[in-house]
Amino acid sequence: MNIRFTLHIIGNILKFLGLLMLVPAVFPLIYHEDDLWALIMSALITSGFGFILERLTKPRHGKNEIERKDGFLVATLAWLGASLFGALPYIAYGALTNPADAFFESVAGFTTTGASVITDIEALPHGILFWRNFSQWLGGMGIIVLGIAILPRLAVGGMQLMGLEAPGPTTEKITPRITETAKKLWAVYLGISCLLVLSLFLAGMPLFDSVLHSFSTMSTGGFSPKNISIAAYNSASIDAIITVFMFIAGMNFVLIYWFLHGDYKRLFRNSEFKFYFLLNATAIILITLELRTSVYHDIFESFRYVSFQVLSISTTTGFATENFDIWPSFAKWFLLLLMFFGGCAGSTAGGIKIIRTMVLFKKGHRELQKIIYPRAVVPIRIDKKPISDEILSSITSFFLLYLFIYLFGTLVVMAAEDISLVTAISACAATLGNIGPGLGDVGPTSNYAHLTNVTKVVLSFLMMTGRLELFTILVLITPAFWKK
Repeated sequence: MNIRFTLHIIGNILKFLGLLMLVPAVFPLIYHEDDLWALIMSALITSGFGFILERLTKPRHGKNEIERKDGFLVATLAWLGASLFGALPYIAYGALTNPADAFFESVAGFTTTGASVITDIEALPHGILFWRNFSQWLGGMGIIVLGIAILPRLAVGGMQLMGLEAPGPTTEKITPRITETAKKLWAVYLGISCLLVLSLFLAGMPLFDSVLHSFSTMSTGGFSPKNISIAAYNSASIDAIITVFMFIAGMNFVLIYWFLHGDYKRLFRNSEFKFYFLLNATAIILITLELRTSVYHDIFESFRYVSFQVLSISTTTGFATENFDIWPSFAKWFLLLLMFFGGCAGSTAGGIKIIRTMVLFKKGHRELQKIIYPRAVVPIRIDKKPISDEILSSITSFFLLYLFIYLFGTLVVMAAEDISLVTAISACAATLGNIGPGLGDVGPTSNYAHLTNVTKVVLSFLMMTGRLELFTILVLITPAFWKK
């Protein structure tokens, strides 16, 4: 394992991240606010540390390539470093004086979880607000994917790094060169984000708010510059626009790329997309019928709020237009179930992912068939392609490990906090699945500020573990990883 070369790459990434911190520094100049030096100081510290680390670990002559073990370390340290240094603007400005709070907010940003500890968001200056949502947008497509697109050194071994960060059991390439694939994915991401900004602005949302909500919608992050999220605008058109774009953000971006290039059949023949569509449509119909008289005046009003909230939860975005914590039990527990499904592989959404759920369902069906026909050979296929035993084993292990971490996290939180069971199980589901709001004391009208530092660190670990698909981080704690 080449530790020196690994740290050299981390230095490259941090140096560039510091430069990106200067983007929000434009807004204190526009709005004449007092957060300019906090942003500049944070940028200088981040880039300075990255520059020094890069110089101290400059590769010697010889083989400098990212090997398998190096990839896990690069991915984990890149996200940990981004989260640690991403907390600096909150501390430097004084928005969050507790380091655990600042780290939690930063992790929630980069991992696109959207869980927050800030009690009065609207009191923050525009520069800090921009950084808060900008960090989600950067983390949505991925820090490593961005690095592959712009940093030449990451092109070597880039496919492995991209696979460690990308959501889902497999990674698809658009072009033979991984650098070009990363650039094209970022181009699609940027293009749709700009389209969303224009749509929201034309619907009556202020331009600054439109940009920030575009960042958090396309990243399925859920941060909002308003204390009561999207509900602050009380606009059916804004709700509808964000609902549509949340659905798009939960799709595989490779499929979106081919769709935009005229290959429509590839999208509509994709079984994961069809399952994703049917799952959300079913949830919207059932919950709409449940709430049409018990909560809302008519079925159209019910459909408006339910469709928004279902897509917000299932794509792990975490926006809110209604306090779904007061909905009937059926609706609340259905939303909790959707937290585990998540979006499609290759999307910016969290959760277990639709493709893994489909494979597990098919595996269960095959086991039932083998009970009846013990000697039958029944391959599991997705889109007429057989799923290899290696991928099947990986998906099964992922699911069991996901449940174990979720249950263990719930027990730790309940031991550390005097909170209800509903709050504990939903907080862990919402952070491990990168969703944000849960139920009970961490519901859509509350946040995570009242929790202890221990719990915030545990939930921060869940957020990062969920974003990096479990194995990337957990493999580092195994003794075999550090053996030569």
